[in-house]
Amino acid sequence: MLRDVLIYISAFVGVFAVSYYFLSLRALKKFKKRRDFKDSELPSVSILIPAYNEQETIKRTINSALNLIYPRNKLEVIVIDDGSTDNTYEFANEIKSSRLRLYTKPNGGKAKALNFAIPKSNGKIVVTMDADSYAEPDSLRKMVNFFTEEKVMCVTPSMIVYNPKGFWQKIQQAEYLVGVFLRKAFSAMNAMHVTPGAFSSYRKIFFERYGGFDEGGNITEDMEMALRIQANGYTLRCSDESVVYTNTPNTFKSVLLQRRRWYYGWIHNLILYNRLFSKKYGHLGLIVLPVAVFSIMMSIILTIFITSSALGNVHRELIYLKSINFSFSSAFDLSFFTIERFFYYFFSRPSSTILVLFLYSILLTFWWLLAAFYYFVIGKVKWGKQ
Repeated sequence: MLRDVLIYISAFVGVFAVSYYFLSLRALKKFKKRRDFKDSELPSVSILIPAYNEQETIKRTINSALNLIYPRNKLEVIVIDDGSTDNTYEFANEIKSSRLRLYTKPNGGKAKALNFAIPKSNGKIVVTMDADSYAEPDSLRKMVNFFTEEKVMCVTPSMIVYNPKGFWQKIQQAEYLVGVFLRKAFSAMNAMHVTPGAFSSYRKIFFERYGGFDEGGNITEDMEMALRIQANGYTLRCSDESVVYTNTPNTFKSVLLQRRRWYYGWIHNLILYNRLFSKKYGHLGLIVLPVAVFSIMMSIILTIFITSSALGNVHRELIYLKSINFSFSSAFDLSFFTIERFFYYFFSRPSSTILVLFLYSILLTFWWLLAAFYYFVIGKVKWGKQ
């Protein structure tokens, strides 16, 4: 009974949130049209590419940045080799361009690599670009136009999975497409709380006023920066027409390590910026962050409830079979029966089918519980290829 009540409450909150986000996007059309920069007004841009063991993708990423449609005299690319143990530095050094600068430093993580380069950059706009990402040629030009609004401190693109193959990348492709819609809706509400590291752009003056990326063990520096911008009363925007492709993990282990880092950082940053849960921060504090936390917690609770119920039913069936002296012919038959009955009970209720669409809630629950275990028990997750 309690489980069903929780499911209906979750469904109601989900429908409310999706409807709210759609209405926010519709309201966005009524906003005053943004003034775009004239070509002569375009600000100078520095693209920072921190790289750690990215020899397979670094040259393509650099060329993608250098070939962006933007005035050549207003665009520079800075690559920071963060103590790679492969040929990242050598491969990057093979590209010859007067607009390219290459540095190397001891390994210290992405935040330190970016902070190392920001003071060396000449642009009024700083773009952080992952070393395995590729931007459409017109992406930067479209993003920069949002900076005609004085309060805008960051603009993010639409992130798309590059050439998705296999089960795990197809799942991420669906996630990223949903993320495009959500970031656009959050942008309409001034409630964005993540700035994807793959190709987000910032006013350099924000770093000069409020410091660089958090080097104090924060492994999701992009989320921390977004929340810091919000906490200081500035605005973030999403340029949905600016498309950037990124490589994603393609095995269970690599996805697991990625999500452990993401969700660990999510927990850390929401605790760090818990003051944002306030009506002072408008839609972000009243709707977006509370709904996000509620949705995650309910997904975990309901998945555990349904799993426990299914296991309980299987256990009772096994006890009954034992009571009538029924025996399986082999351990294989017993295992097959147990697994088959578990999935029967797990998916037999319509409410369960809604909850575990494509088994995503099971994965989500596992990832979140693992991240919470690392945060509250182990207490440490590092940035980098693990």
